[in-house]
Amino acid sequence: MSEIELLAFDMDNTLLNPEKQLSPRTTRVLKQLHQAGKHIVLCTGRPFPNVAPFINELELNHPDDFVVLFNGGCVKNIVSDANLFDAHFDLADVQDMFAFIHDQQLPIDLVAQNEVISIQDYGQSPYHELLNKRMPYQQIALANLPADLNFNKFVVAAPEATLDQFIQLLPAHPELTQTMDHVRSRRNLLEFVPKGVNKASGLQKLLDHFNLDAQQLMVFGDEENDAPMFKLAGTSVAMGNAIPEIKALATDVTASNAQDGVALFLENYFA
Repeated sequence: MSEIELLAFDMDNTLLNPEKQLSPRTTRVLKQLHQAGKHIVLCTGRPFPNVAPFINELELNHPDDFVVLFNGGCVKNIVSDANLFDAHFDLADVQDMFAFIHDQQLPIDLVAQNEVISIQDYGQSPYHELLNKRMPYQQIALANLPADLNFNKFVVAAPEATLDQFIQLLPAHPELTQTMDHVRSRRNLLEFVPKGVNKASGLQKLLDHFNLDAQQLMVFGDEENDAPMFKLAGTSVAMGNAIPEIKALATDVTASNAQDGVALFLENYFA
């Protein structure tokens, strides 16, 4: 059995407790593994400003420390700020999908490296509340968006039942998704990313960079957007609070994020 060298963690409802914080126990375990030479990688749909406070808490400040952002759309070196990989949309890529979403009377937020833009014409979404005010946020009319604007993802934040209904409409319109994939990162948040981008594609770039194989990768998660990395990794750990589909893919299941499930599993696994 290959030794685990790279550990990747979804954040919301996985690594973070219900108060959106790192517990002291989890912080201690991850620091110990990092100091022992393991690669500790936060693998999230979040942009960097929303991850930076947790990176600082975990002292991920070695020259070979990376973070996977935007559900795999960006792989960034934490120290140098250089991107190993960066996939993004241009406005021309998304016009038809935007019109379709507008027809469904749903809001859209564009998420770039360092800012979030809410499309004013589409109405105020609850997404800005999920950002914890860590990123610049503004509303701009669709006609006033800069022509050269690019962004790593766009999101539709809406009640779970509303998103369930919207997703059921998409298979009838395959022309809309030729340049993009969509995935849920929470029950009330649907994310659109460039075609082929997911957490597994981002982690594979890191495995290649470090000359590691998937058997040396351990991942933790709870939601639909974690499925690709669960299929990639030799060891995949579902949280006790994970959706059933993720538990079915996992090699292991741990306690919930409210019960320090990540720390509990790592303490037992690495003794």
